[in-house]
Amino acid sequence: MTASGVLVTALAGGAAGRVAPLYGELTLSFLNRLAARYHLGLRDLLAAITETDGRRNVAGMLHPDSEIHLNAQARERVCVLSRVPAAVLEGALPAWTRAEPHAHYPGGPAGRLTRGEEAVAPWGPTCPACCAVRTGRRVPARRYLAPGERVCARHRYWLLFLPGTSGLPVPVGPCPEVVDAQRRHVRLLRHCPAGAQAFEVARAVTGSWWGQPWPNEEHLWPARLEATRPAGADPGWWKVAARDLITYPETVVLARLLADRTVQERTVTESRRHLPHRLGELPGLLAELAAQLGRPWLAHHLATITHGPLFTWAHSCVRAQTTSTPAARKALWTVHSAHRPRPLSDLLPHAPAADGTPPAAKPARRLRGHSLQAERAFAQGLAHARAYHQEHGHLAVPKEDTPAGYPLGQWLANTRARHTRMPAHQAAALTALYPWWNAPWSTLWQRTWHQARTHHQTHGPLKPARGFSTTSYSLGEWLYLQCTRYPTLHPEQQRLLTHIGIDAAAAAAARPRRRNLKVGAEEALAHARSYAAEHGGLASVTSATVHDGFCLGQWLANQRNRWRTGHRPLPAGRAQALTAIDPWWCPPWHLTWQRHYHRAQGAAAGRRLQAENGFNALDDSGAADWLWRQCATYDELSEEQRQLLAGIGITPQVARAARQHARTTPKRPGATPATDVEDKAGHATTAAAPAALPGRRRTRRATEPERPRKPRSRLGHRPDLKPGFETALAHSRAWHAEHGHLAAPRDTLHDGYPLGMWLFSQRNRAKQRARAGVPPSPHLTELTAIDPWWNPPWDLHWQRNYYRARDHINAGRPFNPAALTPSPSTVLGSWVTRACLQYHQLHPGQRHLLTLIGITPEVAHARTRRAHPWRTAVEHAQTFADTHGHLAVPRDTTQDGFPLGRWLNKQRYRTRKTGPTPAAHALTAIDPWWNPPWGMVWQHGYQRARTQPHTPANRRWLTKQHATWPLLHPDQQHLLTTTGLISI
Repeated sequence: MTASGVLVTALAGGAAGRVAPLYGELTLSFLNRLAARYHLGLRDLLAAITETDGRRNVAGMLHPDSEIHLNAQARERVCVLSRVPAAVLEGALPAWTRAEPHAHYPGGPAGRLTRGEEAVAPWGPTCPACCAVRTGRRVPARRYLAPGERVCARHRYWLLFLPGTSGLPVPVGPCPEVVDAQRRHVRLLRHCPAGAQAFEVARAVTGSWWGQPWPNEEHLWPARLEATRPAGADPGWWKVAARDLITYPETVVLARLLADRTVQERTVTESRRHLPHRLGELPGLLAELAAQLGRPWLAHHLATITHGPLFTWAHSCVRAQTTSTPAARKALWTVHSAHRPRPLSDLLPHAPAADGTPPAAKPARRLRGHSLQAERAFAQGLAHARAYHQEHGHLAVPKEDTPAGYPLGQWLANTRARHTRMPAHQAAALTALYPWWNAPWSTLWQRTWHQARTHHQTHGPLKPARGFSTTSYSLGEWLYLQCTRYPTLHPEQQRLLTHIGIDAAAAAAARPRRRNLKVGAEEALAHARSYAAEHGGLASVTSATVHDGFCLGQWLANQRNRWRTGHRPLPAGRAQALTAIDPWWCPPWHLTWQRHYHRAQGAAAGRRLQAENGFNALDDSGAADWLWRQCATYDELSEEQRQLLAGIGITPQVARAARQHARTTPKRPGATPATDVEDKAGHATTAAAPAALPGRRRTRRATEPERPRKPRSRLGHRPDLKPGFETALAHSRAWHAEHGHLAAPRDTLHDGYPLGMWLFSQRNRAKQRARAGVPPSPHLTELTAIDPWWNPPWDLHWQRNYYRARDHINAGRPFNPAALTPSPSTVLGSWVTRACLQYHQLHPGQRHLLTLIGITPEVAHARTRRAHPWRTAVEHAQTFADTHGHLAVPRDTTQDGFPLGRWLNKQRYRTRKTGPTPAAHALTAIDPWWNPPWGMVWQHGYQRARTQPHTPANRRWLTKQHATWPLLHPDQQHLLTTTGLISI
């Protein structure tokens, strides 16, 4: 019977029997059993199902490991042939409606064949005994299999997937540990939410071990491999094909270990919250792993691992606990493409030809997930890294460095950022070149450590107990800093410091690095010599002077201070050296005189000074004025100053001639004013230019003794200032009579008198006397008699606003703070509202003034409630929290008729969108968890469990929290543990 005849017979009279699907069966496997029921080949059945106008409408090639996707019309024909309703087939066959195929020919039934481990979900052969029992026929079938369904525990078969075949059931009777592992695997998936993800991580770990050369101590895998090898199978081929079967028991044990929260917490504790650099830093984890796997030698072999899926899991475990972000917690169970076991289709050799010709060698295939372009880029970067390592001995390259024009620093930084996702061969290449290329500390630390190691190799031990006396100051400071932080350093950092002689005992005995004062003084003197040679002396050096990057001014100021005070005597050798540089580096007079002298010396160089014309011949008028002042005060100068002036031509005769010229010469036009005038001790004072005063007056003031001054009264005003005070007081009385206060702005003018500025100065003086502890001036009582609050202890702006409110009331305008009159939208109303909000924080005097205009505590409270309605809502929230102890209220909750639930939801939305509001701050003070970073459903469950932990629903909720503990927010864990709901 042809395919068309079969279809016609089925459509006309129905099939002779019913072919039921197996649960989870592949669609093509079901069609294969259906074809056997009709005694047809599979190709004939496909032709009958997809025939359109005499043509088979099926795309793709048919292989033993293929799957097929049918469109709706083809599925209807299959339902007719199998006599099974479409709903039953859809529930049993996972790929029944998974994809709608694109047919070769438009219209009619169609199908598409697919194959490959990426295109088809994991599958395997059905257990032969189970299939025979369920179908009544010994026809092979294939099912989609989850990781925990690879073993038929009843008949002891491993359902092995083999690409290019329909699968291979492998008897595992000689290996009972495989069946036991399957039972433990099912329990893990049932009780642990992360069990499936942990199994994938464990499978990647055991797959990486499988691909490496097995150590001599490994005996379990070779024995299991030999016990399960089919008769006549090639041992090399079987070792590739049986990877998942042989490693299955160890994968399940490892998955249970990684999913254990206790193991995760111990790993984080053992790491001291440091990201690991190698697995040897987690000996507890390796010991537990070796004990669970029954391989005591495994811990030693894993100690040096710095990459791979197990190292990535440990790295992510510590990172998830230290950063506590969703991305970090998700990364704990992420298996990157570089760590996934390679598909068997990439590893299994080709089958031999029918005539016995050996299979041709497969071309090398690139690692999945990594392009050839990325491999070439890595090879280029590795070549530059190798050249840099040969030159510098390390790979701690600054990020901005580009040796030989290649951005090696940026390339290494990018590589370090993805070191947990790198292929094994790339990570191994960099680790072989430099073991600390991806250290979990900064590259600056690593570079400085290399400097210390070079110093250790060149100059011998570092001597921590002596303050690292053989090192430079900066290196010694860095080493001492590492010693002070030694207990908190990364274990690998401690091991590196041990290489240069700094262990725990040496770090405890370390002393701080002391700067070599002798070397520092020599450096400073060298800068002083250079500056003096360039500028002719050290007089022009100010405290801010920096010479060639050295703070010469500050150093020289310190030396002068030590020389003058004598508290810390200056070394004689240093003083002699400074005197040799400049004899007047620290003169007994003020440095300003010395600087002006150098200025005048430069201006008078090569010129004849003419005192009879006031030194007008000099180009520098400032130097000429200074010389004239020295002539005027010549008799008051010290002998050393006269000698210096004689060096530039200012002798006693020249000084007398200059004074005589000043007496006989009328006032001349203004010259360049000099800002600094030396007093009798040589110190600078501010004065006008010599041309600003008549010559006689200057001479008289310089020669005549100072007239005695009348004693001043400590309290009150000087008699000559009394009239001015009375005038200001009269203006103050007039202003108060007009405005009712003295809170006048600073720019106030009253009849042309600057009353505002005068009051401002009186307030400042009164406050200064109060700060100094001096009694107030008696004259201020007259201002207090005019206005008791003329100088309030609070801001004057508040006082002026108060007087505006008082004037508003005196004018008969509406004023009812409780009724929001004046309105908060006005300036005055806004001030009243602020005063009411801050009523209890105000000064008692301010509250007294507010009471005078009718703002009492009750009125202030009523005003704030009317101006800010959220305060009423907060009061309802406070009442609810006082009763129930929290604000995790459902949306439909009301409190005394107020919709508290809806209002709280609105506040949560507003806070998350725009940031904290005043209402949010008030709610946080009532309940810190009123707006948690997790969903309110969890918060409601927590509050129910906290108040009634023994109800069945709350016990189930607590069990769920215990099971999903690693996925909870740290604050959620804190709430559960502090209330005693869960004990960890």
